[in-house]
Amino acid sequence: NEPTRMMASLRRLALLVVAATGLSPGAPRRIPAAQARREMAASEAEALLAQAEALRREAAEAEGALAGPAPAPAPAPRRLACVLPMSKPDWTVVDEEVEFAPFFNESSLVLFDVPVPCGIVLEEADDQGVAVVEVGAGSNAELAGVRVGDRLRATSAVRPQMEMPTWQIVAGGIGRPKMFRFIFGCDLRGPPRRSFEDVLAAVASNRDDPQARPALLVLERPL
Repeated sequence: NEPTRMMASLRRLALLVVAATGLSPGAPRRIPAAQARREMAASEAEALLAQAEALRREAAEAEGALAGPAPAPAPAPRRLACVLPMSKPDWTVVDEEVEFAPFFNESSLVLFDVPVPCGIVLEEADDQGVAVVEVGAGSNAELAGVRVGDRLRATSAVRPQMEMPTWQIVAGGIGRPKMFRFIFGCDLRGPPRRSFEDVLAAVASNRDDPQARPALLVLERPL
């Protein structure tokens, strides 16, 4: 009958499985001893790595607790800045921002156009600055607002310089002398380093300006 034929077929299929694999149906899979040792070693290594990572995190947390909060970054050094008319080699003048390292903890820059003669006395200060030590009563400097104690940071200056138009360059000419007005830095500590005599000469050179323009004085004033 039909059930008997189905049972016979299942028995034949089971015999084929045994013949093909060497395993009885439902028999547990046996793992070779060498493979078992390898799997155990890998499992132990993973456990050790996990323990090492946990110890590393604990050490980092303990170190951070001992060190305390990270120090705040140092503030950027204070700078003073102003816009000055900067002369270029081609005789053009461009307004540019110029920065100065301050002499005082609290100070500001003041700019004055002072007709010459200015009527001030300058002196080399101990901090390598150029200090205003005297302002003549009723002088152009006093009328402009210059004060004793101001530091001279820059001044306009005039010097003769050869001007050579393009046609003279092409023809091999040597040009002609012309008074060139420029901004002269007055810091004795540099850069660039100046001597006190250089600063005095720069201030005095404004008298040679053929256009008789006022001297431009850049002063640092303590607050």
